[in-house]
Amino acid sequence: MKKQLDKTSFATYYKTKFKKDLNRFFETIPDQSKFHEDPQNKEEFSIQFERLARDFDYLNFLSKDEKINFGVALFFTVLIDMVCYTHFKEHYNKFRKLTRYPKLIGSCPGGCYHHFPPDYIFRAMNHTSARVGEHILASDRLDFSGKFQEAIVIMEKETKDFFAEYLTEIDEQKFWISAKQNFPL
Repeated sequence: MKKQLDKTSFATYYKTKFKKDLNRFFETIPDQSKFHEDPQNKEEFSIQFERLARDFDYLNFLSKDEKINFGVALFFTVLIDMVCYTHFKEHYNKFRKLTRYPKLIGSCPGGCYHHFPPDYIFRAMNHTSARVGEHILASDRLDFSGKFQEAIVIMEKETKDFFAEYLTEIDEQKFWISAKQNFPL
């Protein structure tokens, strides 16, 4: 008997929908934002904080549950890129060519020259400019904590498997220890 996939589980989302949703998200945002740090070659992706915020409609193609899965998956994607750049710099060029993971940056003007830590993704996805009379109701807030905890074991395996297969120069256990030091939840 075939085991049915739980469509709400992080593992199912990450393995079957995340890449498609990330590509769809990048299709909706302007080129000057998604290639902010690489406007000529258009090879290095960036995500400006405001593009994830509720004032923009870039994530409206996702349901609330999908937004939570997307936010957690994006957190780990940005985190893995950041950890490799910060702690394993001598291998970063090879990693970058293999993954092309996006960077999270601030919004223009001024903030776009700063890389944000991946936990800002959670802030951004619950952010609104709070115009007068506009508030995020508690029932509308995205709670990432449960999905984040569910994702840890999956992302640890995915990360270690990636390094064991594609970047054997990096000790996957040391890498994961460095990554865990940046967990917000």
